[in-house]
Amino acid sequence: MTSIQNLSEQIFKPQFDYPETSTLIKRIDNSDGLSISPMDGESNSHWYRIVNPILWYWRGLPKLEIEEVLSKIAVSTKKPVNNQWLDSIAGYQPGNWIYEFLNQAATWQAKADAIDKTNLTDINKANLCNYYLIASEYCSIASYPHFKNDELAMYAQTCAYQAYNKALSYSPYTIKELEFKVQNQTVKSILHLPKTEATCPVVLMCNGLSNLQIDFYRYFNEFLAPKGIAMLTIDLPSVGHSRGLDLTQNSSQIHQAVLEQLSSIPWIDDSRVILAGFRFGSHIATRLAHLMPNKIKGLFNFTPLIHQIFVDKELQQHLPNVYKDMLASRLGLPTISNQQLAAELNYFSLKKQGILTHVCLVPVMNIIFEDDKLSNNLEAKLIQSAKQNKIITVPKTPLQKSLHDALEQSANWMQSIL
Repeated sequence: MTSIQNLSEQIFKPQFDYPETSTLIKRIDNSDGLSISPMDGESNSHWYRIVNPILWYWRGLPKLEIEEVLSKIAVSTKKPVNNQWLDSIAGYQPGNWIYEFLNQAATWQAKADAIDKTNLTDINKANLCNYYLIASEYCSIASYPHFKNDELAMYAQTCAYQAYNKALSYSPYTIKELEFKVQNQTVKSILHLPKTEATCPVVLMCNGLSNLQIDFYRYFNEFLAPKGIAMLTIDLPSVGHSRGLDLTQNSSQIHQAVLEQLSSIPWIDDSRVILAGFRFGSHIATRLAHLMPNKIKGLFNFTPLIHQIFVDKELQQHLPNVYKDMLASRLGLPTISNQQLAAELNYFSLKKQGILTHVCLVPVMNIIFEDDKLSNNLEAKLIQSAKQNKIITVPKTPLQKSLHDALEQSANWMQSIL
């Protein structure tokens, strides 16, 4: 892989022999789904990927720039592989999704590289951290939906992690790259520590299907670090640094192994651990909270997906193609039909696994969004705590403010139970 330092030189060399992302999962039957949730972004018939500018903007990307990149893809005169989708131009060339987002990443990489690093002021350090963070986020979006048989996406992921590591080297926080043993493999994770000399409580992040572990810096910086809480990120099975492990109905295998090894990490208090599940990651977090309550202090889920999506065939039918393809890719299935996907997902229901037949022994907080077809009040109520059940429903508009308020409430709740 070319290093991020050479990204701006390499980015302008078009290559055409790469398969196009939307063709990598062979669909026996298509979906008629267009929109599933304001949280998952804008899904419409003109894009294969679910476009989520509000969430990308929240993650720190400039709003006008995102629109500009999407416009470059939309107005490209290159012929798409699928005439229905604007983002299905094959090859590493202008108009291709990965090319355009990596190109934008290279712009921010160049801004960071132009700063004189010989005598850095605090302002310059802050700028460097921010520029590299923006570059890493653009690379992360370039890689989305993170199919592990997508060679260009894997290149974008490598660039994303390298830019993130550079950002962290100029961050005001102490950052530790950790390795954990999982099934005779080594999985890399990143520990973000707040400014404190003492050992501190830690939030173990469980990502959604469409995230890399590097997508949560803002959550740490704005909400956790000010409260003295550390954040440990780790990739979902089959994604990023965890790509060697397929996702199975035992979704929590990686995070369980991490939880069992936390006592060997000197900077954190392993008796004060909170699990945070985002979207599909709530499946991991909820499963783990029921299996290992003695290891954690609380469970926080952001729009939990634990039962309905896995058993409701009509709901599955209305999922966008890319959402089904993400599920198939994570499960290690290169070819998928609606019927086969329904059969595979059925095993994932935590209700059917028997996990939810007994109460959770730690406090639980669930945040759900108005009009979310995949995660609603009924879903949240399936998780019963013996200590504290808190369900917060937030309005879908204005989404930016609702998202910020919801995450702020989550951090306040974590602090209250710690």
